[in-house]
Amino acid sequence: MKFAVRSALVAGVLSIAVLPSAFAEDKAEDAVKYREALMEVVGGHTQSFFALLQGKVSHPEDLAWHADSLAEASKRVKGAFVQNTAGSGAKTEAKDGIWAAGSEFTKLAGDFETAAANLSAAVKSKDQAAIGPAAKALGGACKGCHDEFREKQ
Repeated sequence: MKFAVRSALVAGVLSIAVLPSAFAEDKAEDAVKYREALMEVVGGHTQSFFALLQGKVSHPEDLAWHADSLAEASKRVKGAFVQNTAGSGAKTEAKDGIWAAGSEFTKLAGDFETAAANLSAAVKSKDQAAIGPAAKALGGACKGCHDEFREKQ
């Protein structure tokens, strides 16, 4: 019993000692890797959603899951770009101007979040007339931000 209590105390002290590092600024390379992984998730769900919508693949039961996943991922985009990695030497597809743009980027990321939420709601409603325009709005939101803040591929 004493060993269990002692072990719990040591674990508690160690977790408190490590906690401040969880709030430290990330290395630029790690921040970029995280952002790119998040955007790959967004891209994967977007491509899968449109493949389903266009009838290229037949897994209609997954349409709502992809729409919901896009809506959830879209909530994380603004936060993924908080750390300014411009001039850090980290290889990124984000233009350095993204951090200078401030409210313009925040607005475009917000447009994406809104479009993704609207798409999810349209799919859940099963209103076929609403899904197409919501999907088009999502594509427009992606394009708007990429045209402004992503290096050309």
